[in-house]
Amino acid sequence: MSEENKRMFSLIAKNYDKTNRLISLGADSGWRKEAAKECAIDKKSINVLDVATGTGELAISIVRQVEKNKRKVHVVGLDFNKDMLKIAKDKIAKKGIIDIDFMMGDALALNLCNSSFDVVTSGFALRNFDDLQQFMKESYRVLTPGGKIVFLDVAKPDNVFNKLFEKYYFNIIPLMGARYNKDAYVHLITTAWRFNKNVLSQMAKSIGFVHPKLRNLTFGTAFIFTANKPKKAKR
Repeated sequence: MSEENKRMFSLIAKNYDKTNRLISLGADSGWRKEAAKECAIDKKSINVLDVATGTGELAISIVRQVEKNKRKVHVVGLDFNKDMLKIAKDKIAKKGIIDIDFMMGDALALNLCNSSFDVVTSGFALRNFDDLQQFMKESYRVLTPGGKIVFLDVAKPDNVFNKLFEKYYFNIIPLMGARYNKDAYVHLITTAWRFNKNVLSQMAKSIGFVHPKLRNLTFGTAFIFTANKPKKAKR
């Protein structure tokens, strides 16, 4: 992500979780839970990489959900923003969670070994990556053969709720975010509205992923995208 995005997330880091609850009307925690369920793959011990982990909310949801399914899990939460990561580290320390490690890193050039994770996740970050295809390529590289990507994000509804949510996005949400940083939240809303989630399947296939699936949540305002690295993949 760009330096401009890095500064923006530093400005809103302290109130990021609280504002997300407000602007999603509390739905964001449920969305993360649904994404976390997708990570409970059929293995006794699962290694997960959560890219653009932010304040660690998705990473925490993954640990709770996978362990609920009687599986062991270890999550590496990676982010480019030290302010977000500090909040994430403090959060798991207070909660006593020991199955998550956080690290600084670049989503487009992961300093991680090939075939080292069973699942790669990312929550609410796809529309902010400078090169989404490169991120997908890196996700493919670090996945084990048969591994899975689980991406959660928000986007413009492609149904009858489009106009209703357009009014909510561009009139009410900026007022909510104005307490903290109006420009930052207008940017996040605009990127969500411009993001075309329907390109994900073809992009994933072009990289080598199989079984792409897009599942809409809450009238299409959010979605989960999943795909698999082939079990016989050579790289």
